[in-house]
Amino acid sequence: MKKIGIIGCGWLGLHIAKHLFPKHKIYTTTTSQQKKAELIAMGYDSIAIQFSDDEILQQYKSWKALEHLDIIIISVPFSKRANIKLLQNRFENISLFIDGFDKQLFLMSSIGIYPQLQMEIGEETLHEQLLNPSILAVEQLIKSKFSQVNILRLGGLMGGDRMFSNYQTSTPDQIVNHVHYEDIVLIIEKMIRKKTYSKTYNIVAPAHPTKQEIINYQKGLSEPQNIQEHGRKIMSTLSEQDLSYQYLHPDPKAFK
Repeated sequence: MKKIGIIGCGWLGLHIAKHLFPKHKIYTTTTSQQKKAELIAMGYDSIAIQFSDDEILQQYKSWKALEHLDIIIISVPFSKRANIKLLQNRFENISLFIDGFDKQLFLMSSIGIYPQLQMEIGEETLHEQLLNPSILAVEQLIKSKFSQVNILRLGGLMGGDRMFSNYQTSTPDQIVNHVHYEDIVLIIEKMIRKKTYSKTYNIVAPAHPTKQEIINYQKGLSEPQNIQEHGRKIMSTLSEQDLSYQYLHPDPKAFK
């Protein structure tokens, strides 16, 4: 049994925790006392903590569970539209919170790091100057302090209560780069088993239907005709090859 810390136990973090528990002991952080109580009731160790965006605070240097942990998964959401300085403060504080950790570490990042270019995009396709500066700053900060970090650039999070047909869209002909949460947790689990370190992977379902195709499929409507699809296509080929991983949910149309 490994001891796994999940920093940020929101929608995705909770799915990760549920998948890994009870095979592993789970330690979590959350932002409220109410959520802390709920996580403890589910069998997880939990603390409530807010990571400041306004200033860097040395008090974050003391997660009591740190010396016991084998793996840490940082699942704190951050937006490409967020102020770079505020993001740097938040993740500097997270870094202080796990200062000195030298075991397996995961950062949940986002394909929002890539620009909207009409092309196929892999992890090394574009020069850093073309990447979103806010997301890149977070990745670089964590890499500078924890060289062993695995960075997972996640597609649009779907599955369970997140069905794309429940949302409105103004760009129906745009192709999607979605991923089912079950594939994320299975990939993390496989990387844990393989003892993978210092990798950056796009985690996106291999199929890229348009938004309208997903909506029609999920609502039982006929296939849309004469689609002029457009948009970037984020490729997950590297992770599939390196990890010998076949997506459990390869087509976003069929996500449930």
